[in-house]
Amino acid sequence: MLYLSRIILDIHNRMVQRDLADCHKLHRRILDAFPTAPPGTNARDHFGLLYRAEPFERENRLVRVLVQSAEEPNWLRLPASYFGPAPDGRGNPTVRLVDAEYEQVQTGMQLVFRLRANPTKRISRNNAEQGEQWRGKRIELRREEDQLAWLVRKGQQGGFRLVEVALRPEVLDTRVSTQEKIHGRRPAHDGAASMPLSFGATLFEGRLEVTDRTAFLATLRTGIGSGKAFGFGLLSVATAR
Repeated sequence: MLYLSRIILDIHNRMVQRDLADCHKLHRRILDAFPTAPPGTNARDHFGLLYRAEPFERENRLVRVLVQSAEEPNWLRLPASYFGPAPDGRGNPTVRLVDAEYEQVQTGMQLVFRLRANPTKRISRNNAEQGEQWRGKRIELRREEDQLAWLVRKGQQGGFRLVEVALRPEVLDTRVSTQEKIHGRRPAHDGAASMPLSFGATLFEGRLEVTDRTAFLATLRTGIGSGKAFGFGLLSVATAR
């Protein structure tokens, strides 16, 4: 089973402010809605957790967090004051099963999509053109053409392709927006010092076509790219009008 939760947060709340300012804190807060993962397992992987925080378009003081998971969360585990006012008749928080919707996806279907991702590339250890401090490491892609090319490659692996603009086959119908970096700090563990976290964030919005149903359904479940524990990789889709 696959669940999609929507929680609305009020940025005037101090707990919310702290969590939104630190991606590791937000990650831990969301995990509070789930049971303890079995020993030796990665909690995000175990619960199939993907999420994305974004502004709520109707009110500037509110933030929407979409959370996809393979197990139903219990949002009552979080403090009641953590949630903002219900902005519509759906309530806050809301949880629904999305299996039936995903099962309707077929090869050849066109969908509108939204994805906040962390586009990166790994520098080869043998790459003499890069400084030694970057060799063997993953670096973020900053140019729009590189970010788009990254998503095209992910689509080839993940069962979809980006659709072109009507009458302009050389232009992809995908908008690319570089957002503010996501920061946080991984707490100290086993005597090691705490570690700062920083991720480049890119928002992709546009149209895609499913080229391989099986691969695409796997992409919907597992997400795209790196940084999934910190709010990246959730692919949201809807039927194109």
